[in-house]
Formats: sequence, structure tokens, C-alpha cells
Amino acid sequence: MSTGFSVVIPAYNYGHCIERAVQSVLNQSYSDFEVLVINDGSTDNTDTVMQSLSEQNSSRLSYVRQNNQGLSAVRNRGVEEAVFSWLVFLDADDEMCSGALAALDQCAQGNPQARLLIGGHLSCSQEGCDEIRPWPASDDCQKNFSEYLGKKLTISNGACAMHRTLFASVRYDRELRHTEDLPVFAHVLANYPVATTPQPIAKIHKHEDSMRHDVSAALAVGMSLESRIFDNNGLPEWAQAMRKSYRVRRLLSLVKICDRAERYGDVRRLYGQLFRESPFMAMQPRYIRRLIKSLMK
Repeated sequence: MSTGFSVVIPAYNYGHCIERAVQSVLNQSYSDFEVLVINDGSTDNTDTVMQSLSEQNSSRLSYVRQNNQGLSAVRNRGVEEAVFSWLVFLDADDEMCSGALAALDQCAQGNPQARLLIGGHLSCSQEGCDEIRPWPASDDCQKNFSEYLGKKLTISNGACAMHRTLFASVRYDRELRHTEDLPVFAHVLANYPVATTPQPIAKIHKHEDSMRHDVSAALAVGMSLESRIFDNNGLPEWAQAMRKSYRVRRLLSLVKICDRAERYGDVRRLYGQLFRESPFMAMQPRYIRRLIKSLMK
């Protein structure tokens, strides 16, 4: 089962690299696809770059402009505008690997029941690129959900494809300006079959100004992410048994993020919450060291 791919590229002030992302898709050998770039109110030269690219590639490339509404709104609009059955959300600062769409199509053809296709990716920095292969998916939705929350089964936007039928039951939460994909992936994994392919689908470029490293945005979401995942998100009843363990993992993640960002007041606050939820995890040496460091600052 495969009836083509719509590659949606959200763009906000990435005029310096948006052409690289677009061309990486246009250069695919696979034939049934479109590129849809949605400019979310950029204030740099994104519009100038995209106007030129649109004139040169009008048959495959669609370009949409809107006032700034955030990444969730852009992805939801991509769902509405897309014409093909599968959607790939590629970040504007990343790029698609050669042969990626053909690999996703082969995965879809070999797994006709799947509604989420998870590929490998290249994690790239100034030192070079490391190939990351996906954790094997199970036929058991409960296992996939658990391993996703436990960060064993990882999913990178740009390196996965989602069938458009999924969006009849879930959409991206416009109120989330960070980690907006987690509740969506959690819903999908808890309810639908998935399949994986080891082939790298995207090059994920790491850099300091990436939204992935926005500590303030991560803290603005904070522990509310738990309720976004577990409340009114169409999860089966069995999912609630994993709620507390996820709460602890989320606290651990936030403590580590704040420690790296030297936000020591937040480290102390979150450590207090962690200790109340799980004294055992809080007393692990690596977290005690972070607490002590925060107290000395």
C-alpha cells in the first residue's frame, strides 16, 4: 500500500538553508510526491528564496504563506493541504537522504497494515554524521507505546511517514510550542500498526539555535506534557498504567536539560518534584551530583 508522499516543510526564518531542504526532496528518484513549504510568518529572506524556487519547480513544489501561528498550526495545515496518502514532516534545517522516498514506499508496500513508517536517520554535526537505526517495532501496540515513552523506540520528524487517515483521530495541539509531536506519536503508537526500515531517511542537523535546544520553550511546556499525552488523547485504557513511570522520566529529562543550560534554580525545583515522585531515582548518584552542583551556584 502506497499512493505517494507529501513532504511538508514548515519554515520560520530558515531562509539560509531552506533551499537545501527543498532540493533534497526534489532530487528524489521516486516519482509520486510533492513538496509543500509553509512559511509561518518568517521575517528573514525565506519568502524571496521560496518565490524563486517556486518559479523553477512549479509542477512539484507548492508554497503557502501564513501569519505566525507556531509549528503545530503549520503541521495541521500541511495535513489539510497535502494531496498524497503519506505525509513526511521535514524540518527546514534538515534534508532528505537520497533514495528516502523509495525506501519508505518499499516499507509501505511490504507492510500494508502499517499507518506509521519509521526510518533511520543521520545525526549530523560539525564532526560528521552518525547513522541511527530505528528500534525494531512490534506487532503489539502496548509494547511500542511503552518503548516510545521509555525512549527506546525513537522517532525523528523527517525520518518517518504518517498515513493521512491517522489525522481523522488526532491533530497537533496548537497550544504546544515545543514537543508538539510527542502526544501525536503516542496516540498513533498506542492505536495503530507501525513498521520500520533501517535505511536513513533524513539528515538531522544539530546546531545550537535549533528549536530542539530551546530550554525556555521546554520549560514552558514542562510537566503539562504528561496530561497532553494521557488525557483526552484517545489512548486505550491500558495506557494509564504507564502514566507515573512517564511522569518520572519527564522529570529526569527536565532536570538534565536545565543542568546543561545552567538553570540551577529550575534544577532544584524539579529535583524536589522528582524526589516526591520517586525517591529511588532521585537518590541515584548522577542526579544527586546535579543537585549538589545547583546548590553550589
